[in-house]
Amino acid sequence: MNNCEICPILATHNNGKDVQIIETEKWRVVLDSNQQFLGKSFVTLLEHKASLSDLDEEDWKDFEILVKRLESAVQKAFQPNHFNWSCLMNLAAMSGQETHVHWHIHPRYDKPVTIANETFEDTQWYPRKEKIDHIVDGEVLQVIAEKIKENL
Repeated sequence: MNNCEICPILATHNNGKDVQIIETEKWRVVLDSNQQFLGKSFVTLLEHKASLSDLDEEDWKDFEILVKRLESAVQKAFQPNHFNWSCLMNLAAMSGQETHVHWHIHPRYDKPVTIANETFEDTQWYPRKEKIDHIVDGEVLQVIAEKIKENL
């Protein structure tokens, strides 16, 4: 697609910051370098489709299987309390770019979790506090990815 920010990232398999967890026939999951929610990931449709209404039955079926596998793996690895999923695409739409179906998964925690000598605290857990980014280096991101992959 000419004006899609995501398609070139998918073509190169990488945006230089994120670490891939899994790829299915239809979707790719990568950890976000901003781990403000431990296990925070992007789940991106491999084929360019602009809207959820463009997804076909095979896209949805593969997504359903992926959601179950991914949530189970993150649950076993880090024991979050629950998962929030969002499919926003606002930034692309506001900047005049083509939208590309992708999801954000936010595991949510009511207590801090320490991984690779780094503590992750969900600062948005009730009572709501200020949102704080938690950018991690490549080594820590790899450790998080491996813990998830061990449970897929």
